[in-house]
Formats: sequence, C-alpha cells, structure tokens
Amino acid sequence: MDLLKQMGDTDRAVRFLRLMEERGFKPDVVAYGTVIDCLCKNGLLEEALHLFSELKVKGNRPNVVIYNCLLYAMCNLGQQNEARRLLNEMRDSNISLDIFTYNILIDAYCKEGMICEAIETAHAMRKQGIEPDVVTYNILVDACCKGGMVSKAEDVTDMMRKQGIKPNVVTYTTLIDGHCLQNKMDKARGVFQLMIKEGCAPNIHSYSVLINGYCKAKRIDEAMELFNEISRTGPTPDNVTYNTLMQGMFQLGRVTAACKLLGKMLASGLVPGQMTYMILLDGLCKSGKLKVALKIFQVMRNSGLELDIFFYNILIDGLCKTGHIEEAKELFHKLSVESLKPTVHTYTIMINGFCKEGLPDEAYRLFKSMGGNECLPNSISYNVMVQGLFRNNYTSKATQLLAEMVEKGFSADLCTATLYVDLLL
Repeated sequence: MDLLKQMGDTDRAVRFLRLMEERGFKPDVVAYGTVIDCLCKNGLLEEALHLFSELKVKGNRPNVVIYNCLLYAMCNLGQQNEARRLLNEMRDSNISLDIFTYNILIDAYCKEGMICEAIETAHAMRKQGIEPDVVTYNILVDACCKGGMVSKAEDVTDMMRKQGIKPNVVTYTTLIDGHCLQNKMDKARGVFQLMIKEGCAPNIHSYSVLINGYCKAKRIDEAMELFNEISRTGPTPDNVTYNTLMQGMFQLGRVTAACKLLGKMLASGLVPGQMTYMILLDGLCKSGKLKVALKIFQVMRNSGLELDIFFYNILIDGLCKTGHIEEAKELFHKLSVESLKPTVHTYTIMINGFCKEGLPDEAYRLFKSMGGNECLPNSISYNVMVQGLFRNNYTSKATQLLAEMVEKGFSADLCTATLYVDLLL
C-alpha cells in the first residue's frame, strides 16, 4: 500500500482497498488513511472525502493524521469554509489538534494575508501546550516578508530565538529575500553574514537569492563577486544561479559577459534548460544581436529541445523591433508547421510590427483573423491596432474600431486616448 502511495497511483491504491474487502479483510484506519493521503496529494479531494465518509459509516474513528491530510488539501484548494467545518468536526469528536494541524492553519491564514490571525493561532497552540517548531516560525517569517513587513519578520525571528529554536537556512534565506524585495541590499548582506557567523551554512538557494537582489539593484559587480565566492568556497552553482546572473548582465548590456557565463555553465557540466535559452534569446534580441539569436534558435531546434510559443514570441518581437518584418512574418507562418498556436501576445507583436512599418492594411487583416483562429483580441490588441491606424492616418477606421473596442467593454489606454484627443483638436 505504501509503495502505491509513493508512486501516486491512486486508482491502484483504491482498487487494493476494495480487493482487501473482497477477500474478507477489513481495512483499518491506517489503510484508509494511506489511500486518503494519496488522493489528497494528487488533488482528488472529492474522492478522498468520499472514502472519509465511508470510513466513518463503517464505524471507524478517523485519526488526526487523516484530518490533517484533508485540511491541508482543502486549504491548498482555497476551500477555507470547508476546512473550518472539518476543524469544528475534529473538536466535536475530541480529536486533539497537533503541531501539523496548527501549521496547516497558520499557513492557510498567511496565504490569505491574515497574518495577525496566523500569529494569534501560534499563541493559541502554545496555550494548548504545543510549542511552535521551526516550520511554524518559518511560515510566519515568509508571510511577513512577502507582505513587506520585514521588521515584523525579524521580530518573529527574535521570538523564535527566545523560545530556544535556532533559525535555519530557510529562515535566513527568507529574511534575505525580504530585504532584497525592498532593495535594502546592505541589510540583506548583513543577514547573510549573520547566518554564517551563527554557524548556519548558506545553501545555493541562499546565494542565488542574494545574487538576484544585487542584479535587480543593478549592482552586478557585487553579484559577480558573490558568484566567484561560491566557485571558490561555497556550494555548486545550479541553473537558477547562472540564469539569474545572466539575466542581470543582459539587462545592464553586458552581452559578452553573459555569453561567457553560458560557456562557464556548459563547462561545469550543467545542461541549460528552457529558462536559460529564453533568457539568452531575449537578451540577444534586446541587445540587437538578431543574427546570433537566430543561430542559437536554429541550434535549439536541431537539438530536439521542445520549443513553445514563448521562444517564437521573443524572436518575432526582436525581428519586428529591428525592422525585419518579412522575417518576422515568415517565422509567424512557421508556427502552424510546428503545430503551435499563436497567442494574443503573438498577434499583438505582429500587428504592432506591421503598423510601425507602414503596413496598416496587413495589420488590420491579421487583427480581424484573430477571432477565426480562436484567439479573441484583448484590450492590448485593440489599443495597439487603434494606435497603429491613427499613426498611419487611417482615422476613420481607427475611430470605428475605437467605438467597437469600447462597446466590447475594453478601455482606451493613455496613448490611444491622447491620439484621439489630438485628432479632435
């Protein structure tokens, strides 16, 4: 049964339960609990609840483990009211809540942004004689940091220490990320140094978070210094570390350094994933290195790497922005050959490209074809098309399309409104 659970084979787990009954064995709470846990982890809450009801009908008393499985699944699916009802059922049945139950509830409150309620729940569990563990505190620290309350997160960490619980690598990394999100890089570095001082070795995720913070703050030299520190003494950089640093370099126009970093990544034995190639293509296109981007794209296709629509969007956008509209058009038509469907974003890129090249008729034909290709225009598509028509002096058609756009419930953006006002004036 445990093997089936680990494999995630829910159908076989349920069939095994039925087979036990057919052969005269009465499945106990543990057997039911194993299958319910398997169903919950595979997102099959309704089926799990059906077995839960069956368990009670047969006179079995569900234990706290089964309740925790169901509570966790309900909270993950946003079914908070159902979770509260189940919690009340636990209390009515005199099932004592354990540390796992409280952590599930605290996490659910945090995900709803109800941090005060989460902290109150942590106090309530202490009154019940259950001490919060490192997981409890980490949930609270993470919620405070994501809510922009880093000082509150540090208060929680201080409370943690007073209770004799040492912050772990997750705690410190979360605090580092919180400071990075607020662009307080010196404080982030201070937490990083503190964790080392207190004997908590940073893992590669800790380094990557701090590197990402430096990159977003445009302090690329400090990011590179930290990366070199990993190479000398720290854990082995992973794809996320390389991707983060490469993206930062491209954003600051350090194209050569970004490409060298890719070479270093390959030399280390790491295999670039889709995200690496996406960053590479996007960076090269935005830097005007279209020929190099197209060559790499061809290498990717020849290597058998699965390419989704996002790769095509990056290249089509790069070609349109550099005036290579015919090459963009050719790549757009190749999508059907590759069995890929253009998204609204793909159409919008092409429409914008045609308009900028003074081809409003071709842009308008493509715009009108969207509905027929099961890709209805959105607000951005309408705005781009209307702006293109105005700029190419197709005022009558632009005004007509603007009226259609408003009729469909879309709003004109600032640029569209300005062009229309200029026309009226």
